[in-house]
Amino acid sequence: MMYNTELELIFHKYDGLSFQSFFNQLMALGVPGFCPVRQRNDGGNDGFVEKTGTFYQVFAPESVTSSTISAASSKMIDDFDKLAKNWHYLIELKEYIFVINDKFKGSDSNLIRRITQLGNDRGLNTKILTAFDLVEIFHSNLTDMQKKILISRHSIGSASDPALKVAAKIISSRLPIEKWKQIDEQLSFSSIYESDLNVLSEIRSALFSMDFTANESNIINELTSSINSLVNLFYSTNTTESYGERKWDKSWKRIHNNPKANYYVEEQEKWESQILDHTLELCKNLNIFSKFVRQNQIPDFLEYKNYTVVRRKGDTLNEYVEIIP
Repeated sequence: MMYNTELELIFHKYDGLSFQSFFNQLMALGVPGFCPVRQRNDGGNDGFVEKTGTFYQVFAPESVTSSTISAASSKMIDDFDKLAKNWHYLIELKEYIFVINDKFKGSDSNLIRRITQLGNDRGLNTKILTAFDLVEIFHSNLTDMQKKILISRHSIGSASDPALKVAAKIISSRLPIEKWKQIDEQLSFSSIYESDLNVLSEIRSALFSMDFTANESNIINELTSSINSLVNLFYSTNTTESYGERKWDKSWKRIHNNPKANYYVEEQEKWESQILDHTLELCKNLNIFSKFVRQNQIPDFLEYKNYTVVRRKGDTLNEYVEIIP
């Protein structure tokens, strides 16, 4: 399966805090409501899901031997005792999951017996997660974009792409110029497909979660901000969804001689003006991003083309102007 080689390298090379960081990011992407806990004074809690009362404890030794398995058994009990003492009064403890980076060697039978006995003694669900289980979470719970982001952060060796190059690949695959033209055409009619809003939202989330250099961050922040502004505009007051499109809600017209008619007309005109402003701003920031990518990573990014906005020229019906913000 895709990324299995990269995952195998990560699990074999990572231990201690480096593995903890990978685990936290995997769970934050793949498990709704997962909240990591800082290592210092964690009280036996490496992460939890408050809604389900599920708590995680992570053990990642440098190597898996009989002595480290013995240490894992002791850590399992010790950390549970700390967890019960420090956290149970805050959040009801319903499930305890012991995570071990077994480096694909499989869970030890002694560990299984110990955690099963612990669950029986304390009256709660218990489970062990191994490297195989975490790989399953990666493949089953993460989107392709999330997988790419996580692997780009943790890939070991020269094969790892820098964040800017990964971002460029995301933009070129999810929002190529031809796709942007389709979206812009919808925007010219003051509407947008919800599926396209989802694409923009996914790109925004992906870029927001990546680690960029200071110079890159300035450009990325402007881009994500402009995406956010346009998306939010279509979820603002007086907008609605109809047949997969989001647009201005004109249901007020159903009321004959609606006393607020002038208000709704004025608000719609303001909203449509904002659509054009935000579209131009997003187009501008896409081009700034593209130019930066060409200068720093991919010289022929998007075949040297620019994003544009096409609108009618004045009040004419058949004349259009193509704008490069």
